[in-house]
Amino acid sequence: MQKLLALILSISIVYSIDPSMVQLSTEKIDELSQNNLGKFIIEMAQTHAEMRGPLDDLVTAIGDLENELTIELQQLEDDFTRSTNQHQVTQENLDINIGQTEINIFNQKDFIDAILLPSIDQTNSKIERLNGFINDNRDSLSRETLARQNQHQAYLDRVSEHQGAISAVDEALQLINSLINGNISFSEKATIHQAVKRINTKIQKTSVIHPLVEALLQLTQNFSDQGQAKKIKDLLQDTRNQLVSSLNQENTDEQQIQETWEARQKTLNTEYQEFKRSVLEATYVLAAYQNKLKSTQEALAQNEQDLQNYQDSLQQDKDAQAQEIQIYNELKAQYQIQLQTTRNAKEFVNSAEFSTVIRNKLNSGGLV
Repeated sequence: MQKLLALILSISIVYSIDPSMVQLSTEKIDELSQNNLGKFIIEMAQTHAEMRGPLDDLVTAIGDLENELTIELQQLEDDFTRSTNQHQVTQENLDINIGQTEINIFNQKDFIDAILLPSIDQTNSKIERLNGFINDNRDSLSRETLARQNQHQAYLDRVSEHQGAISAVDEALQLINSLINGNISFSEKATIHQAVKRINTKIQKTSVIHPLVEALLQLTQNFSDQGQAKKIKDLLQDTRNQLVSSLNQENTDEQQIQETWEARQKTLNTEYQEFKRSVLEATYVLAAYQNKLKSTQEALAQNEQDLQNYQDSLQQDKDAQAQEIQIYNELKAQYQIQLQTTRNAKEFVNSAEFSTVIRNKLNSGGLV
């Protein structure tokens, strides 16, 4: 029955927009009978006319169709409303996700650009600076060690010089004492002069006792009595005393220099260890920054991918909604046309003209 009504509706839509439908003529029925559906409608009408009864079942069927179309239209409206609400919820959630993800991306980029990258650059610069300090420290240690070695060698040379001079003075003192004691004669005084010359060769000209040695050279070159010999002895003893005092001072100075050098070595090595410790700390901090940069970049890439997915999903949902709206509008228009056609058909079938035309056609020999 529903298929029949649909066929009736499809045919009668042509007449629903024509006000002359209520003035249906025999020619219209003849025209209608030219197709199978029209014939079926006329035959059904003829059957009812031959039975001399009103076309109530036809009216009822059209009324049922109208009700069914009304219910289906309402169902379409309800489904569209539910779908629209669901799209709204989906798009609102996606908008929220997009907004939050954009905030996360902004914060992550800002964290990378404003904190991580500058911190990494600063830490790298710090490590480079500390390594420079380490190199300078080791260079200073090497340079000062060499200088200290040369300084110590100079000290050893001076000690050897002093010891050689003292030995030469002792030799000269032994000779002068032998002369004074009569063990040797003045004719052998040249040996004393030679001993003083050896003292002179042991003493640098920059030495503070060099003038004294020069005076001894003059005295021992030509002396002839005990008085001069004793004066030479006194000068020799004074020379020896000054040499011993100078040697003692050399040893004292060397000890102080060595203590200062050891303190300097300790300072340099302490600085070196501190620099190394600082480099290790900075390297650990750098690794932490680099790991944080890596994890943040990975999270940023994931958020950017999520953002693209959210945006794609939002666009897909909007496209799907637009398609649903188009389908809804098309279906709604069709339902409205069908409803209007059904109502026109219902009005037409209920009209006196429809019944009169059908019966007049039957009296003249039938509708078809």
